[in-house]
Amino acid sequence: MRLTFILLLTLFTFQITFANNYRVEIAVYEKGVDFDYFYNIDEVKLAVDVNELYRYYLGDFTDAAEAASAKADVIAKGFKYAKVVDLKEERASCAMSCKAPLYVENLFFDFDRSDLRNKSRSDLDDLATLMQDNLDYKVELSAHTDAHGSLAYNTALSNRRANSAKDYLLARGINSNRIITSEFGETSPIAKNDINGQDSPDGRQYNRRVVVTVMKGNGTIVSNVVQPINVPSILRVD
Repeated sequence: MRLTFILLLTLFTFQITFANNYRVEIAVYEKGVDFDYFYNIDEVKLAVDVNELYRYYLGDFTDAAEAASAKADVIAKGFKYAKVVDLKEERASCAMSCKAPLYVENLFFDFDRSDLRNKSRSDLDDLATLMQDNLDYKVELSAHTDAHGSLAYNTALSNRRANSAKDYLLARGINSNRIITSEFGETSPIAKNDINGQDSPDGRQYNRRVVVTVMKGNGTIVSNVVQPINVPSILRVD
């Protein structure tokens, strides 16, 4: 029995451009199983789609009748949920719905600066794309500083940071009524500005940030689109 493993990052977007238009899907699992599970079926293959579902199948077949025959054989061997997949239809559907998920990152700043780093511009480009693809989305930009400087100065600095991010999104065509800004200055650190009385440059870097929160029009936060800030435990505020 020959078994084949194929890892695909896009659901059923194959590099095969011949007349192989059908396959028989045997099973779909959230976690992969050993190919020995299909001990009584030859030529089992695996595709992992963008949702990280493990799809086990036979094929590819040139016509529907051939695929239907293979499906009947698979069902007779105990896999009663087997189905024929029309790859042409899958490709057409995937062109509309199988885009890789887009993740947005929070923004970080140099000391006493409010201008955007190149990395932040790239991150805001991703955010603008997300908002253009989802016209009901809004974003809140919550700006922060480290503890160097006076409270008043840092409040003003965080305001400038929030506005730098907002202005970039405005330039990318995002309407101002979809952008909320808030300024916290130094009052909400996520990392230690100093450790045992010694300055902590790494901790202060985590605090010099604009936190991005994406929301639907009704105010519900859209989860799993913004990468969390993972502060090392040694720097984390207790």
